Amino acid sequence: MSTIQVPWSFYREQWTPYPPAPKGDYLKDKTVVITGATSGIGLQAAKQLADASPSNLVLAVRNITAGEKLLKEIQSTHPDLQGKVIYLDLASLSSVKKFSEEIKVYDKIDLLINNAGVNPGFEEAPMQITDDGYERTFQVNVLAPFLLTCLLLPLLKRSSDPKVLFVGSDAHVFAKEDIIEGALASPSHDGRAIIGTFNDKEKYVTATVYIQSKLLLQMLTRSLIKPLASLNISVINVNPGLTITNLASEAKTKMSLQLISLIIWVLANARRAKIAARNITSASAWKGGSQDYWSSCVPTPSENTWLYSYKGIRATEIFYKEMIQEVEKISPGCTADLK
Repeated sequence: MSTIQVPWSFYREQWTPYPPAPKGDYLKDKTVVITGATSGIGLQAAKQLADASPSNLVLAVRNITAGEKLLKEIQSTHPDLQGKVIYLDLASLSSVKKFSEEIKVYDKIDLLINNAGVNPGFEEAPMQITDDGYERTFQVNVLAPFLLTCLLLPLLKRSSDPKVLFVGSDAHVFAKEDIIEGALASPSHDGRAIIGTFNDKEKYVTATVYIQSKLLLQMLTRSLIKPLASLNISVINVNPGLTITNLASEAKTKMSLQLISLIIWVLANARRAKIAARNITSASAWKGGSQDYWSSCVPTPSENTWLYSYKGIRATEIFYKEMIQEVEKISPGCTADLK
């Protein structure tokens, strides 16, 4: 953790007891879509969501076998639940677009949970570029969830009470804003100052890319509140907190004293996925409208004060415009409802 200064607010959040998962049939007659549901927080959230009596539960996953196994397990205790497993790989934008077509077997979506994510770890390694030409963490954690949300807006609009959740992280609190400010101070990359900088091999730092991606996701959520409100869609960025999961399972890391220290620190402070998932289910049950940040199972202001500063607000506006332009290039017309 030598490259990251952990604020005291992180420990406060980690050691705040969570209330039980919400009870009742708050998802009755609703269609729920959750990405990354075969492991960790997503798996536990899917189980808790099933307890809320949705009519349809769609598991959007890379591992179809694991998804079908989970759905079978859930349906064994919820026999009236209709479920479907659909392939989705956020590292492939063509997969995102294909999913948006396959999901049209449903006439509406009431709750979309963008849970899937990736963490390349802390050990320095070459930047991973997707076949679409983007840095992998940026695409999986930020770009693809936004594209998916835009493509599913027509189905979300058909719901009487639609909601979109982005699973963020309190890691955004200690992301370095100077990277974003530096990008704006000397813009390049053909008008894609922030996106271009994030995908610049010369500026890539493995240890901080996950944290930076969660700051960008927080900025994106804040930007979406107003345009989605005009569509009667609520949006919430949910912080599950530090959790013991396999999020960084694909990271190539060699054993070292620093890594051992990090593992001990994580084990001492992390929650179990079953508990962390309550942040997702509590936000799913929330009836109070959009929230730019949700932590400890309640709406709360982000601890990142830069977001509320002039520079932070300006950067957020610029990044949102860049993202709109980016997904329009990928799928023309997908942001029409946001304008």
